[in-house]
Amino acid sequence: MTCGYYAGLLKCQKNDTHFCAKWFHKLDDTKHPCSRWLKQGKTPCTFLCIVCNEEKSCKNGGWSDVYKHSQRPKHLQRLKDIIESGQLIITTTSSSLGVNTSHERVLTLDEKVTRAETYWAMATAKLGLSYNSSQYIQELFCQMFPDSIVAKEFSMKPRKLSYILSHGTGRYFAQVMLNDLMKAPGFTLIFDETIVVGVRKQLDLHFRYWCERKQEIVVRYYKSIFLGHATAEILFRNMIDALRADGVDITKMLMLGIF
Repeated sequence: MTCGYYAGLLKCQKNDTHFCAKWFHKLDDTKHPCSRWLKQGKTPCTFLCIVCNEEKSCKNGGWSDVYKHSQRPKHLQRLKDIIESGQLIITTTSSSLGVNTSHERVLTLDEKVTRAETYWAMATAKLGLSYNSSQYIQELFCQMFPDSIVAKEFSMKPRKLSYILSHGTGRYFAQVMLNDLMKAPGFTLIFDETIVVGVRKQLDLHFRYWCERKQEIVVRYYKSIFLGHATAEILFRNMIDALRADGVDITKMLMLGIF
């Protein structure tokens, strides 16, 4: 026993309840043995929850303190996450179980929800689904998976989905395109000065170039620049500034094109 244990023994009062090894075999709120997560604390009057990583006192209520902890929503969710991830393993040094830290950490509920929303966004893009297909997807998932907390917290309406795909992933795909562009011997910069009244301030830029990765000529959207009433000089300056900001070699530009 450690010095801390003996120090704790001195702090415990005569009538305080000490940790009991029999509690390992008692059933918690999930109707499973507490040995899955329970260990004796650093003092005789405390217990340790290895899934919550918390040391709690049992000096007043004894077993009831342990059982009350097993009923806490935070403990139940944490225990569920660790069991599902396969990180709860039997140790060889005691009858209790330990958390396997050799794998990646357990995701929190918020992180699981974010992951699920990201998967759905990627599936929508890959399968060419309409943004409106997400209008009632949360309700559908709740009916399909009624026992899933992630399904209940899932939130992906059309506007949010559009924002995630355009702003959340757009930068990644733009960088992939730029990496391909920089390998090309030359490129054409194509611009579209739209005449649609509702978006008359929008200048769309595209690249046409030889893609080494695909072994073909491709046309890829680059970015949109929002301007007011612009002269040719303003258009030219904004296009050049955009290219330089992304490290595009302007000397490789073969020509300008118009959609």
